[in-house]
Amino acid sequence: MLPSANCLGCELVRQPDRHSTKAILEIAMAQDQVNWDERYQTKNTPWDSGEVSVELRRVVGEGWFKPSRMLEIGCGTGTNAVWLAQQGFTVTAFDLSPLAIEQARARADKARVDVRFFVGNALELPDLGEPFPFVFDRGVYHHLRSVDLAGFRKTLERMTTPGSYYLTLAGNGNEQGPPENGPPTVLAHEIVAELGPIFHLVQLREFRFDGVVIQERPVRPLGWSILSRRK
Repeated sequence: MLPSANCLGCELVRQPDRHSTKAILEIAMAQDQVNWDERYQTKNTPWDSGEVSVELRRVVGEGWFKPSRMLEIGCGTGTNAVWLAQQGFTVTAFDLSPLAIEQARARADKARVDVRFFVGNALELPDLGEPFPFVFDRGVYHHLRSVDLAGFRKTLERMTTPGSYYLTLAGNGNEQGPPENGPPTVLAHEIVAELGPIFHLVQLREFRFDGVVIQERPVRPLGWSILSRRK
């Protein structure tokens, strides 16, 4: 039996005052930017292979939606965002790392495509105008679900509208092997419980991440390709 989505966030925790919370978040965000920049500086970025996601190509190629305005959450150095722009999408993309965004802008300039890149935090996004018909992330959901699931869902709600599609690529909890050889993982029933309150699950497909190098070794972690549609 699947857990009820209604029980999510049911623990009662006393919150500090909002001014203290804001200060803490600002400090944490600044530290995260330093940490992510260090990863990009040393090229210790197994999630950012420099190759267009095979699953993204497949989903776009299957014609679930036509080119439109879209948002990429956690775009890294912009490989997927640039490819989407080349397919006719009007792309807005952001990452927490200023260095990654600098490299993404250079990639877009080289490809001669227009992409709206900016540095941002997926839990504290500014107003980006109208909701997006398509939202994509490679590895953001499976990371933030253990940090602030409720906050990330609020972001998804703000950035989408009924009928919008959301594609996320996540680590698969069915993987056999040590956890250090792959990304954070999630199980199928957890996906249903966590995304189900705001999305209809359209397609849940296992695949292998390509182009991933961990500790100087190429690996192909098991993943979930999760395509859902906003209720």
